[in-house]
Amino acid sequence: MFFLRSLPLLGLAASATAVLASPLCARGNSYEQHTRKQVEKTFIHPGILHTKADLDRMKTSVAQKLDPWYPAFVAFSSNELSLSTYTMRGPLPYVVRNVTGTQTGKTEFSYDGVAALQNALMYYITGDEAHAIKSTEILTSWANTLQKLNGTDAQLTAGLYGPQFVNAAEIIRAYYSGWASADIDKFKSMVLNVLYPHAAQTWPTEWQKYPFLANWGTSAEKALVAFGVFLDNSTMYHEGLNHYLHHECANITNQINTFGQNSESGRDQGHTSLGLGNMAEICLTAENQGDAEYWGLYEDRLMVGYEYTAKYNLGYDVEYDPGFYRCGANLVGGPWQVISNVSRGQFPPVYEIAYAHYAQKEGKEMPYVREHLMAQSFEQTNTWNTMGDNAVWGTLRFRKLAGNLTADSDN
Repeated sequence: MFFLRSLPLLGLAASATAVLASPLCARGNSYEQHTRKQVEKTFIHPGILHTKADLDRMKTSVAQKLDPWYPAFVAFSSNELSLSTYTMRGPLPYVVRNVTGTQTGKTEFSYDGVAALQNALMYYITGDEAHAIKSTEILTSWANTLQKLNGTDAQLTAGLYGPQFVNAAEIIRAYYSGWASADIDKFKSMVLNVLYPHAAQTWPTEWQKYPFLANWGTSAEKALVAFGVFLDNSTMYHEGLNHYLHHECANITNQINTFGQNSESGRDQGHTSLGLGNMAEICLTAENQGDAEYWGLYEDRLMVGYEYTAKYNLGYDVEYDPGFYRCGANLVGGPWQVISNVSRGQFPPVYEIAYAHYAQKEGKEMPYVREHLMAQSFEQTNTWNTMGDNAVWGTLRFRKLAGNLTADSDN
């Protein structure tokens, strides 16, 4: 049996660690209280998954109708969640996500979060204020309404869908003057007092008995670093990065082994891809804040994991170690003696984000990810996992070089 514990935060004073404790443990918390005690860091805004340079690359490339951004944008702009006429599915005072049974608000929260982000991107790319108005409406409506996340899987609600909301808010706050400061403060309060406590939970409770296992942990980590950036909260930001380095059930080395096998490779390929995408989002956010070293941890372990999973899902044979599996494998049908064929051949949109960094920026070889990306026109929305699980439309958002992937060899 694995042992769950809340790991100490490296480099933080005891008082700061105490402030990080969740209201789930009956400790008080507020935006003002939390922000008084943090490790100092100057944040770059916007700077979660997109910096101004990233947004400008999208805008300029679309305006010049460059491949692959323009064809990706044409599809992106016609997507339901990118429309300024999008009809909100929420807001609701409670969002419930359970392993079985009631899922009240899960669809509403996840779809509206992605719609807020896609409209924020549409606003920056096109300059059409109607998209900013729509994104702001979604952000403010949920901030004024949402009171609680509930259910056995509340950590996944916060960890997966929370980042969609804050990525949207990061862009809107930076470039749209129509988002009132009072509404921004309400949104900050929602992030800190409703979303953060569940993302930060590393101890078992009656409802969430097994927090931070495998992709619960990587989802929470990407949320913590994103929340920290948006709130200008260094303690929160470093909390997420520290867990990515050290948490016993959600650090990079117990998610990916030396030859690339994922801790959930024996379970199914969907959860494996989800974890890869989560970890790439952590690394990209850190890079955008001047901490680029997370991509290269353990001899590019994340890149090795991407290559392994892409290779297997392309139909090739891969090595498999039945002794390498996630914490709590027994809770989800494991441990597994062989690699899983479940959802083999499906490629959720999590590959462009890693390829852009390792191959297009650093010039490293990713032949199997490249083979996958060359077989499609561009990454689109997520048709394999729940809407909002990962950063969708990756070609538009993350591709760094013009032309098809053969251009990589020339750069």
